[in-house]
Amino acid sequence: MTLLRCLPLVAGALLVGGCSSLLRSTAPAAQTYVLRADAPAAAAAQPLPLTLQWLRPSLAPGLDSTRILLLRSGNRLDYYAGGRWAAPLGEVLNAVLLQTLRDSGQFAHVVSDGADLDADMVLAVTVRRFEIEQAEGALPVAQALFDCTLSSRRQQRPLASFRVAAQVPADANRLSSVVAALQQAARQAALQMQQQAVVEAASASAR
Repeated sequence: MTLLRCLPLVAGALLVGGCSSLLRSTAPAAQTYVLRADAPAAAAAQPLPLTLQWLRPSLAPGLDSTRILLLRSGNRLDYYAGGRWAAPLGEVLNAVLLQTLRDSGQFAHVVSDGADLDADMVLAVTVRRFEIEQAEGALPVAQALFDCTLSSRRQQRPLASFRVAAQVPADANRLSSVVAALQQAARQAALQMQQQAVVEAASASAR
């Protein structure tokens, strides 16, 4: 058999060998995670007579991903290969924050972005941080940092701006502990946001 006639056979054998090795891959499948809002506390006896419109949060560059992010020394952004969020982070956090506002019962109505119902005030949030930070030789720490702006919808002007933050150390350097810490950080920041929004809305409506 000539060399030219042998080459296709060799190439075919290499391709089959490559496919076989891919099929035998033992790499574990990535785990998929979600975040849940905290269990609602007792609803307010007398909610504010206001309708609050919630805007989907905007995220700082690099954050809106399905990856579980890790900030290393030198501001190097990395991610955990063994897990991911069930949806892009903006959607995951949007569900937690909106549910926290609604469950509080502190507003007469909380409507999501795009709802037709007329609203008195609008709450917008920019997620500055939502990742794991890990110093050399230390346990991971979940970081959440949100900038919030409450505005009058009718007057089209800002009423108040505030920042909420949470830091929750993971109890071990493993993915399940990291996700649990991020869950707690999200809940703490969401509760701070909700409580401060009520304070600022009550103050603005009393002016």
